[in-house]
Parts: sequence; C-alpha cells; structure tokens
Amino acid sequence: MSALRVGGFTPRRRRAFGRLVATEVRLALRHPIGVFAAAGIPLVLVVIFGSIPATTRPEKALGGISFFTLYVPSLLLFVLIAVGLAGLPQQLAAYRHQGVLRRMSTTPVAPSWLLAAHLSVGLILAAISITVVLAVGALGFGLTLPGTVGGCLVAFVSLLLTVAATLALGLCAAALGRSPQGVTAFQSLLFYPLVFFSGLYVPIQELHSSLISTIAKVLPTGAGFNALHASFLGRFPGLEPLLVLAGWAVGCSVAAARLFRWE
Repeated sequence: MSALRVGGFTPRRRRAFGRLVATEVRLALRHPIGVFAAAGIPLVLVVIFGSIPATTRPEKALGGISFFTLYVPSLLLFVLIAVGLAGLPQQLAAYRHQGVLRRMSTTPVAPSWLLAAHLSVGLILAAISITVVLAVGALGFGLTLPGTVGGCLVAFVSLLLTVAATLALGLCAAALGRSPQGVTAFQSLLFYPLVFFSGLYVPIQELHSSLISTIAKVLPTGAGFNALHASFLGRFPGLEPLLVLAGWAVGCSVAAARLFRWE
C-alpha cells in the first residue's frame, strides 16, 4: 500500500500534500471570477457603505453603534459563503464531471487529501478577503476593532469557528454533488437563506421576530453573525453561538469525509 495512505505525516507526505495544494491554487487563479466574488464584491460594498455619512453615525436603535459596524460581520459572512458554498462545491463537481476524480482514484491520493487541499485553498481565499475587508474598513472608514488582547482573541476564535463552519458546509455540499447541475441546485437551496440569516439583506435584530431569531441561532451564518457582532464590539458572545459553529464545523467535516465518492 502506498506510503501516502499509511503512516504518519512524514516529510514526503508533507511535500506531496504541498504540491497538491499548490496545484489547486494555480487552478483557482486561472478562474479569477471566484476570487473576485469572494474579495471584490465585499470590498466594493465596504467602500459604498463606508462612504455614506449616515451609515457611520452611531444609532440608538442599533444599541449605539453605526450601521456600518453592524454590517461588516455580515460582509465577512458573505465572503465565507461565497468561498465555501459557491467555490468549493463547483470545483469538485467540475472535476467529477470531467473525469478528473476518476483518474485521481487510481493514484495514491486519498479522498481526505483532496478535500483538505480544496479546504486549504478556501482558507487562503477567505483569509485574504477578510484581511482586505477589515483593513479597508478600519483604515478608510473608521471601523472599530477590539481594542484589547482579550477582545482580539475572542474575535479571532469567533472568526476561526465561523470560517470552519462555513467551509465545512461547502465541503459537505461538494461531497453530495454528483454533477455541476446538482451542485447548482443545492447551492441555490442554501445560498440565499444563509445570506439572509447573516443579516446581509436586513439586520436580524430589526425584524423583531422570535421565530427568525431562533432559526438564526442554530444556523452557521446566524450563529456566526451573533459571535462576530459581539466580539467585534469587545463583548464575549457567550458559549451558545461558539458551540453551534463548532458543531457545524465538526458535523459537516465528518459528513463530507464519509459521503465523498470518486464517481
């Protein structure tokens, strides 16, 4: 049996995995539409909303914060949804449709390696996009970031769990999709509800609906918004949204590994 399938993560295995990730990065850069959707659209929205004076003024109805501050966590979630749910599944569905996965099944590469490589590419895109959004918001439009070490740590953990949950959901969609058409249907079913509960269309707090608030708490984007919104304001979001995010990350990752098939 190949050394790629057994044994520890040896230097040879690390080099092989690194080459696999590098190949996937090059392929992703050949189709820059996904990169633009993940980074360009949120950046444009940051500039638009940050340039409107009314959005940067504190509002009593929003608890003393500005609409812009409330909106940035939703933009970060949009980045993660675009990367995880739009990018990852489509790429793997295209591989399956083109017979790439069938050919890869005859090589020593394990399914977990392929999923991990695509997850790594998603993490790279997400990290770049999030950094751009936060940097432009803070330097150009006065976005207030946590001012203490503890606040930064809580915000980092919240963001990390949100990234893990959304990208793991994308991997699960990729494992379930057997064709580009099937993946597109699955994306359409999930994309808009997840974006809605991220607060991108309208802040969930403004809807004053207990049912919508309850649903938002158990979805990865709703829990992600609650965690990011609280942590970016320097408050501890509580264990509930963090546990929900961790549950989605672990559950979807396990499901993706078990459901993935080469053909």
